[in-house]
Amino acid sequence: MNEDQLVRAVARGDRAAFEELYRRTSPWLAVRLRRRCADEQVVAEVMQETYLAVWRAAGSFAGAAVDGTAVGWLWTIAARRLVDAFRKRARQAR
Repeated sequence: MNEDQLVRAVARGDRAAFEELYRRTSPWLAVRLRRRCADEQVVAEVMQETYLAVWRAAGSFAGAAVDGTAVGWLWTIAARRLVDAFRKRARQAR
Protein backbone atom coordinates (compact mmCIF):
# COMPACT_ATOMS: atom_id res chain seq x y z
CA MET A 1 0.00 0.00 0.00
CA ASN A 2 1.13 3.55 -0.63
CA GLU A 3 0.74 6.29 1.98
CA ASP A 4 -2.63 7.45 0.63
CA GLN A 5 -4.00 3.92 0.94
CA LEU A 6 -2.54 3.61 4.43
CA VAL A 7 -4.33 6.79 5.55
CA ARG A 8 -7.60 5.44 4.17
CA ALA A 9 -7.02 2.20 6.08
CA VAL A 10 -6.29 4.20 9.22
CA ALA A 11 -9.63 5.94 8.71
CA ARG A 12 -11.24 2.51 8.98
CA GLY A 13 -9.46 1.93 12.30
CA ASP A 14 -6.62 -0.25 10.98
CA ARG A 15 -3.89 -0.07 13.62
CA ALA A 16 -1.39 -2.01 11.49
CA ALA A 17 -1.82 0.56 8.72
CA PHE A 18 -1.23 3.34 11.26
CA GLU A 19 1.94 1.64 12.48
CA GLU A 20 3.16 1.24 8.90
CA LEU A 21 2.37 4.86 8.09
CA TYR A 22 4.29 5.92 11.19
CA ARG A 23 7.24 3.68 10.33
CA ARG A 24 7.44 5.11 6.82
CA THR A 25 6.90 8.78 7.59
CA SER A 26 8.18 9.52 11.09
CA PRO A 27 11.91 9.64 10.25
CA TRP A 28 11.29 12.07 7.41
CA LEU A 29 8.87 14.15 9.44
CA ALA A 30 11.27 14.39 12.39
CA VAL A 31 14.05 15.65 10.11
CA ARG A 32 11.79 18.30 8.59
CA LEU A 33 10.67 19.47 12.02
CA ARG A 34 14.24 19.57 13.36
CA ARG A 35 15.20 21.86 10.48
CA ARG A 36 12.67 24.34 11.82
CA CYS A 37 13.08 23.77 15.55
CA ALA A 38 16.22 22.81 17.48
CA ASP A 39 14.33 21.91 20.67
CA GLU A 40 14.00 18.11 20.72
CA GLN A 41 11.22 18.26 23.30
CA VAL A 42 9.12 20.50 21.06
CA VAL A 43 9.79 18.24 18.07
CA ALA A 44 8.76 15.17 20.09
CA GLU A 45 5.55 16.86 21.26
CA VAL A 46 4.70 18.00 17.73
CA MET A 47 5.32 14.49 16.39
CA GLN A 48 3.02 13.01 19.02
CA GLU A 49 0.30 15.57 18.40
CA THR A 50 0.61 15.12 14.63
CA TYR A 51 0.16 11.37 14.67
CA LEU A 52 -2.67 11.64 17.18
CA ALA A 53 -4.38 14.07 14.79
CA VAL A 54 -3.78 11.67 11.90
CA TRP A 55 -5.38 8.82 13.85
CA ARG A 56 -8.38 10.95 14.77
CA ALA A 57 -8.87 12.73 11.43
CA ALA A 58 -7.80 10.18 8.82
CA GLY A 59 -11.37 10.08 7.57
CA SER A 60 -11.13 13.71 6.51
CA PHE A 61 -8.16 13.08 4.21
CA ALA A 62 -9.31 13.98 0.70
CA GLY A 63 -6.14 12.98 -1.16
CA ALA A 64 -6.18 13.07 -4.94
CA ALA A 65 -9.67 14.58 -4.89
CA VAL A 66 -8.05 17.89 -3.93
CA ASP A 67 -4.75 17.27 -5.73
CA GLY A 68 -2.99 16.31 -2.50
CA THR A 69 -1.04 13.44 -1.03
CA ALA A 70 -1.03 11.77 2.35
CA VAL A 71 2.53 12.94 2.96
CA GLY A 72 1.55 16.52 2.12
CA TRP A 73 -1.46 16.26 4.41
CA LEU A 74 0.75 14.89 7.19
CA TRP A 75 3.24 17.73 6.75
CA THR A 76 0.44 20.31 6.84
CA ILE A 77 -0.76 18.93 10.16
CA ALA A 78 2.78 18.87 11.58
CA ALA A 79 3.61 22.38 10.38
CA ARG A 80 0.46 23.76 11.97
CA ARG A 81 1.22 21.96 15.24
CA LEU A 82 4.73 23.42 15.19
CA VAL A 83 3.37 26.95 14.71
CA ASP A 84 0.99 26.31 17.61
CA ALA A 85 3.95 25.20 19.76
CA PHE A 86 5.88 28.37 18.88
CA ARG A 87 2.87 30.51 19.77
CA LYS A 88 2.42 28.70 23.06
CA ARG A 89 6.07 29.27 23.90
CA ALA A 90 5.79 32.96 23.06
CA ARG A 91 2.75 33.33 25.33
CA GLN A 92 4.55 31.54 28.17
CA ALA A 93 7.59 33.78 27.76
CA ARG A 94 5.49 36.91 28.32
